[in-house]
Amino acid sequence: MMDRRRLSLTLSRIIVQFVILISLGSCVLMSASVLRESFDIAVLQAPVPVAIEDKHQLVYEVHLTNFSGDLLRLLTLRVVDGETHTQVLSLSGAVLAGRLHVVGLAVAGNQDISTSIAPGQRAIVYVEIDCPHGQVPHLLEHEIEYLAGKDSTPLVVTGGRITIKNTAATDLGPPVGGGIWVAVHDPDWTRGHRRVIYTLNGQARIPGRFAIDWIRVDEHGRTAKGDPDTVSNWYGYGADVLAITDATVVAIRDHMAEKERVSENQKQSIEDAPGNYVVLELSDHRFAFYEHLKPGSIHVRVGDSVHRGQAIGALGFTGESTGPHLHFHVADGPTPLGAEGIPYAFEQFRLLGHYVDVEAMGSAKWQPLNPGLSASRTNELPSSNAVLRFWPDGAVASQGGNRGHDNCDAHP
Repeated sequence: MMDRRRLSLTLSRIIVQFVILISLGSCVLMSASVLRESFDIAVLQAPVPVAIEDKHQLVYEVHLTNFSGDLLRLLTLRVVDGETHTQVLSLSGAVLAGRLHVVGLAVAGNQDISTSIAPGQRAIVYVEIDCPHGQVPHLLEHEIEYLAGKDSTPLVVTGGRITIKNTAATDLGPPVGGGIWVAVHDPDWTRGHRRVIYTLNGQARIPGRFAIDWIRVDEHGRTAKGDPDTVSNWYGYGADVLAITDATVVAIRDHMAEKERVSENQKQSIEDAPGNYVVLELSDHRFAFYEHLKPGSIHVRVGDSVHRGQAIGALGFTGESTGPHLHFHVADGPTPLGAEGIPYAFEQFRLLGHYVDVEAMGSAKWQPLNPGLSASRTNELPSSNAVLRFWPDGAVASQGGNRGHDNCDAHP
């Protein structure tokens, strides 16, 4: 009888101890997973791979909105392959600061004055990732490391899961004719097309995400013959701008005048910034924009069908411009500032070199082509400040180029 009582008491004690252990374990788990509000992480436009000099590039923005009650200081943004869980990009320190803009915050020099995001504020991180051909991730995730309030222990939140879309449209003809042209664009410019957001009709968009300003130079890199302040002296002024493919004209503007001297041009309203323009509807709901055209030079009307290589207007100096050039981009809608910029590629061109510092254009020749890079380029978007000649229609560009890359490289 006593043995049964002792056995019962022993079992009771074991059960009580087991329950206590489970309770303590639950408390530890709850303590380790304290819920904390922080960032809403969103990628509003899924990146579309575009070929640039023997690689594919992913260009997109990560939007971070602080929904907590604390000041959050961004330390690191990591982009991870959502399938292999390998890191493809890490931004931190000065590199991150140069890629981040807190909406509504003033820009100081080449970067924002802070990586701290107050409650209710939104920050945008501009991302470019280079990957070898055939090695573009199908799925991306984002890890944000940050400090909250006065805490000194870094915290991490994951989100912004996004699927990569199909590759960019190719086989487009040249937008300009013969001569040497500089493809002026750079994702690092805080006030460049890549980072200019327009919020119209209830939606924020980046029309010029892949915009290029085409400036013609001579064999010495000069932009003008004689005084460069005289608009008509520029080599590109009055040059034909060409339809990049068979298309339909859906919008034009040809009533804006232009100044005779570059120094006389004043800041324009956002509505007048594109100057005179032509918009062509391509296929698959894509639209090509030709801006800053010369007054009275537009040869087409709305509803006209145009053919690849057809002259549709002339390069000019209307609108918001620091010198005669053709602004060209492709977007998903027919209005210059109310559509999202999308990637594209030209069928063929001959690469001559690059301007490492675009400020040298006009007074110095460009840097020669890297010996490891083929001059014959096909189905690509020109890289930042590339110097090139377009192949004439019907010519065959030879394939080539160095494809000896192993891993994705992040643009700093």
